[in-house]
Amino acid sequence: MDKRYLLAFAVITTLAGPQAEARDDTQDAPKQPAIVRQLMECRIEPDAGKRLACYDKQTAALDEATRSKEIVIADKEAVDNARRGLFGFAAPIGRLMGFGGNDDDKEELEAIDTTVTGVRRTANGWRLSLENGSIWEQNDTRDFVLSPKVGNDVHIKRGALGTYLVSVQGQRSIKMRRIE
Repeated sequence: MDKRYLLAFAVITTLAGPQAEARDDTQDAPKQPAIVRQLMECRIEPDAGKRLACYDKQTAALDEATRSKEIVIADKEAVDNARRGLFGFAAPIGRLMGFGGNDDDKEELEAIDTTVTGVRRTANGWRLSLENGSIWEQNDTRDFVLSPKVGNDVHIKRGALGTYLVSVQGQRSIKMRRIE
């Protein structure tokens, strides 16, 4: 009787395997604006003259949309720069800003390196202004061994449960949060 169950299991997994692999990857793909989809649909027109007319019409519409800022076209470098600039905010930046993707862990920045441009000691600890324009404020009771100074190198890495660990000049890290 065990052999029958084993045989049934083997048949089911054999039949279900290709279905599991053939899942629809469009769910993972970012949703394209209608104007871009319409441009891509021009490819399926078999008549060369109609296809060219379709491309002309849709590229003109896309050009107008980019000029009026309805659509912003960004290359990977621009998207990566934006992600670095927004590092430290606890929000699904990729989805909110339309960068595509789904803010999976594999797409998230884990750390950035920058330079201190301003230092202030507050009642709660340190407040650091950084070269990328961000401002970080201490939110734990630890302290740096040496006080941070303008021009120091800073390494910020993502910690557990939404925390960020900031190390200045290679010192031990303290927990900080981005406030600006």
